Amino acid sequence: MKRIAFAVGNRTLGDGKVLLQSMGDRKTALVEPLVEETNLLQSMGLDMMRFSVLDEADLKALAEIKRRVHVPVIADIHFNAAYAIRAMEAGVDKIRINPGNIGGEARLRSVVEEAKRRNVPIRIGVNSGSLSFYKGKGRDEVEDYFLALDATLAVFRDLGFDRIVLSLKSSSPERTLRLYREAYGRYPYPLHVGLTESGFGVMGAAKSALALYPLLREGIGDTLRVSLSDERKEELRVAKTLLRQAGRRKDIPELVVCPTCGRTLVDVKELAKEVADILDFIFKDVKVAVMGCPVNGVGEAKDADIGIAGSGAPGVYLLFAKGRSLGLYEKKEALMRLRSFLKEF
Repeated sequence: MKRIAFAVGNRTLGDGKVLLQSMGDRKTALVEPLVEETNLLQSMGLDMMRFSVLDEADLKALAEIKRRVHVPVIADIHFNAAYAIRAMEAGVDKIRINPGNIGGEARLRSVVEEAKRRNVPIRIGVNSGSLSFYKGKGRDEVEDYFLALDATLAVFRDLGFDRIVLSLKSSSPERTLRLYREAYGRYPYPLHVGLTESGFGVMGAAKSALALYPLLREGIGDTLRVSLSDERKEELRVAKTLLRQAGRRKDIPELVVCPTCGRTLVDVKELAKEVADILDFIFKDVKVAVMGCPVNGVGEAKDADIGIAGSGAPGVYLLFAKGRSLGLYEKKEALMRLRSFLKEF
């Protein structure tokens, strides 16, 4: 089903491109660190940033954050329809509401009417906490989600508002797959895909991949957030990796790293982190290898566009491209040359 497309600030949602999203990880009133974090993430490929609104101080901060960042700002609203309206007055580009706690149909209508007047899109974010009256009403929990969502959408449709984004999140990868596959066939609205409460680090990334990779491969998803209890740049790294591997984006580098063994005379883990830090800001279809020794370097990674490997001598590194040696260098110069190669690639 073709998605309805519309602008969210300076981005377009629903045109086939997957937009990357994250969320502020501290109180929104703390403007300085959030602006710094958002601008760093933008340079890594972030497309939009969401901020929670808990109180008056957070509301006041929204306008200042909006003024100082260059990606669309989303206000995340729970329990207070008046805050949703005031966030729109502050100039946010999108609102996220939870239909289970917005405060009833009359308050929902007031939010939708204001959004329609200002052309501000709304994401309806349904999760297990949104089901309230509908919990247990369907054949299973998946049907409960759609009963709650359809009741909310009826208000939007009655008011003639279609700048809608849908999300149906669960902490279960299997349930998340079922929800989004069903929603993709039912509704024409863009879908924000994600697995909620996935955890931290490798565990959270693995659970997220179980749910999100199949969806992305199937063409499902217009915005994406990998929700980790971790540094926000790690969310973005996992999301970009999923998009690359699922074939939804080609302008994301691929990094391959050997697991190290007894032949290795360099710190591969530290070297890989340094190369990953470089690749965070590269937006090209390029394959980069970090290998522990020449055996794996020029051999197993010979298809890499550029690679760096231990040479077998302490402190000396081999640069190679498509299996061809580019020379031996000390670490600092090797990384400098790798960066230059990527810039010109």
